[in-house]
Amino acid sequence: MEPEQLRRIAVKAASETAGLLRDHACQPEMSVRVSGETTRADKMAEEYIVDVLKSEGVRAVIIGEEGGVYGGGDIVALIDPLDGSVNYLSCIPWASVSIAFTRLGASSFREVIAGAIAPIFYGDTISFAGGRCFIGGIPAEAVEPYKRIMAVYVEHPDAVRGLEEVIRRLGGFKVRSLGSAALEIAYTALGLFTLFVDVRSKLRNVDIAAAGGMLVNCGGALIGPKGVEPPLDTGSVSRVGSIIAARDRVLAGEVYSVIGPQMRRPGS
Repeated sequence: MEPEQLRRIAVKAASETAGLLRDHACQPEMSVRVSGETTRADKMAEEYIVDVLKSEGVRAVIIGEEGGVYGGGDIVALIDPLDGSVNYLSCIPWASVSIAFTRLGASSFREVIAGAIAPIFYGDTISFAGGRCFIGGIPAEAVEPYKRIMAVYVEHPDAVRGLEEVIRRLGGFKVRSLGSAALEIAYTALGLFTLFVDVRSKLRNVDIAAAGGMLVNCGGALIGPKGVEPPLDTGSVSRVGSIIAARDRVLAGEVYSVIGPQMRRPGS
């Protein structure tokens, strides 16, 4: 399948799944665990995505947050059926569904062919293919944000001190931590957020495959714990770790120069 066709399928699957989750939002039974950490909402959403892909004739190896690795075909679909599950299950309206397509054997975010991130509660689906970003069905050009906004995820006290130095040195940032990394990285790709920083060492490939692929294919920078773009595992659900995301490569490098040690700390 061509990248544009895959983008349209990703949009359809992500958008419809977001609508399904929106219809069931704030229902206590959605938080019931069906196995391990998997809730009824997670399971319902992943199963729906897989059904849409099958109905669209997509033959793919599925790397899913809930089901692990299954299926078969000549492409790989990395799916996060519910990013921001704590928000969703707490009836907080900021969560998303994300789907990324890449080829078998791909090992970088730059090899992501197409993807989509659908807000569950509000806003148009964001997608990309062939180095072009879209909001809804309209090609999107990067914009200057109303304010310089930094999305930050941090837990370890040392990392907090490192980010304090970033804010002091760069100045003028509004700091947010909203709860859906995929959605916030996608907004960074569009220029609506200036910077995304997560130093918890928790992000996985399924969490950010679509948004990270969008960012680097549409001209931005993604920096991992080693100071370069992190690899993308397309063989299993695995940890990427801490990341910095920005459209401005110089800015991303400046931030890494300050917090690089904290990004390399396990569990920071």
